[in-house]
Amino acid sequence: MPEERPADPVSDPRRKAAAVARRVRLALEAEGRAGLTAVPRARKRAAAGESPAAPASGSEKNAYAATDSDAEAEAAEVEAAIEAANSPASAPPEEQAAAALREDLMKQVRAASVETDLFGFASPDLAEGISHAEALARIAAEVAQCDRCPELCKGRTKTVPGQGDPNAKLVFVGEGPGQEEDRQGLAFVGRAGELLTKMIESIGLTRDQVFICNIVKCRPPSNRTPMPDEMANCMPYLARQLEILKPKVLCALGGTAAKALLQTDDGITRLRGRFHPYRGVPLMPTFHPAYVLRSYTPDTRKKVYDDLLKVRATLDA
Repeated sequence: MPEERPADPVSDPRRKAAAVARRVRLALEAEGRAGLTAVPRARKRAAAGESPAAPASGSEKNAYAATDSDAEAEAAEVEAAIEAANSPASAPPEEQAAAALREDLMKQVRAASVETDLFGFASPDLAEGISHAEALARIAAEVAQCDRCPELCKGRTKTVPGQGDPNAKLVFVGEGPGQEEDRQGLAFVGRAGELLTKMIESIGLTRDQVFICNIVKCRPPSNRTPMPDEMANCMPYLARQLEILKPKVLCALGGTAAKALLQTDDGITRLRGRFHPYRGVPLMPTFHPAYVLRSYTPDTRKKVYDDLLKVRATLDA
């Protein structure tokens, strides 16, 4: 299903820009709460005629460590830059300024989300020396009590945090639970789940050897595509799960999962077939099993199998 986006209630470009800045701040704060410890700070632009700043050395990377307060300060700097850029004395035509600002902010968010090597740091969920299984169980317990999305909470039967090997090196991430998943509290157990099992077995693995989860942990009404705010509310749980698992390879099932993880508007047809960097881990997007069931052609099945063979080869490397 196509991604649904909420309508922007403001028409003034400056107010739109401020709204974008607030979303950036909230996203950074959510990443901080999820355990993100290395958000690269935006470098100052070089003065005219000067060479760009050199990439940070290994020792300098520690200077990028971010806490919630760091993220808030970073967002405040962005908001201050927005106000300066939009001042009457220096602003270009309003629509051009708003469009340029939105594009620049999205580049910063994507860089922080995609390029940061998150999995090289110790997970706060493992700070007490507990096992991966216990750490994942604690997150599942938090998910069960979550009330961040009123519509999803109201309609759910069970939350679906995900399940599988707590030490898995391959993690599959889908869009969200369906009707059968909502009933059982397990990810991918309906018809699409049966096909996913066959997909996993086709590369010589079993479901017990991988971890399977979704972007959102509650079933959206009528299996609709999760709204952007719903995905944003759930992403910290997924980020913490991945930090615990530290997978060698990720496989995004379907366009919604791939776009949410990679922070892109590209569709699954364009994304699949090659690896993309996700915080230092190779991520392979492929078609969602539900789509394969709807388009059960030799060509579709071959494309999915080719994607999975690349996943297996990377696991074995």
